[in-house]
Amino acid sequence: MTGNVAAIIAFGLMIFVHELGHFLVAKRVGVTVEAFALGFGPKLFGIRRGDTLYAINWIPFGGYVKLAGEDLDASTGPNTFRAKSLPQRMAVVVAGPFMNLLTALVLLAAVALVVGVPMGVTNRIGQLMTQCPDDDKTVPCPSVQAQLQPGDAIVAINGVPMTRGEDVIDTIHRSPHMRLGLTVDRAGRRFDVEVTSVREKRQNIGLIGYRPETVREHMGLVRTLGWSAQTVWQTAAAQLTALGTLIVRPRSLWDQLASPVGAVRFLGESARGGGELFLYTASAMSVIVGVFNLFPIPPLDGSRLLFQLIEAVRRRPVNPRREGYINLVGFALLILLLLTLTVRDFARP
Repeated sequence: MTGNVAAIIAFGLMIFVHELGHFLVAKRVGVTVEAFALGFGPKLFGIRRGDTLYAINWIPFGGYVKLAGEDLDASTGPNTFRAKSLPQRMAVVVAGPFMNLLTALVLLAAVALVVGVPMGVTNRIGQLMTQCPDDDKTVPCPSVQAQLQPGDAIVAINGVPMTRGEDVIDTIHRSPHMRLGLTVDRAGRRFDVEVTSVREKRQNIGLIGYRPETVREHMGLVRTLGWSAQTVWQTAAAQLTALGTLIVRPRSLWDQLASPVGAVRFLGESARGGGELFLYTASAMSVIVGVFNLFPIPPLDGSRLLFQLIEAVRRRPVNPRREGYINLVGFALLILLLLTLTVRDFARP
């Protein structure tokens, strides 16, 4: 339960900082913000301060900032969104995803400064997991059934010597649903055990249910920020690469998509693995939220940015009513997709 609460708070924070980015830049360039809301649908709670209604809505799918003079809104004047210059409007649009990427960078840097930058793993067991995913069910982890302990070193698998933690992980990942003979060193005493790996369905990898001991290095602030920025970039690049692969395999893409319920569940599982894993997972998910919002899909930020780029090329804006209708249809389809994914994720064990 504690893990789920932490996950809900973290997911809500990702939405909040995203919308806060839009809000702050809109205010900075002089756009009237009519609403700052978390969730969609009927208002659950709201309070008005100046021109802005701050609200929490019933449907917990994302959030929005409503700007005067956008889409089908007929309001005009110097403080409306469309009255601002193209660079100012583009800055408002990209501010949300930028805040998600910045949040990920701050989380990574904070963890790295406290516990050190992970530089690799050893062949020793750092933490045991109790429950493992096996296709569509959850089972006791093979590591626990084999009575492995934190501090044990896996020195060979099926007779092949293992000195690097990366080699141990790679061998297990390439062996789903296979019997593995492990040679284990426990405080200088060696013994052999057999385990049958489970299969993590989404990635199609084998697991036995442990996290390896991590090798860490404490860096100064500048080097830590550099490592954090590089990690954010690598995570974003990996997401784009994965999307390109998944687009050509729609069935696989459907299996990889998750609703907010699925995202919270995944975060909750990481929280049960410890605070460090939870924060690393939250930072990666914040990157995913930021990158996903830049996709040119109505009504995401990427769609608005695409219309603005078209405007820059044509030197005149796209008809606002046409853009508004496209975003409205896209919004309806997105909500339908989220509802469908939510029903699916609730049905999963």
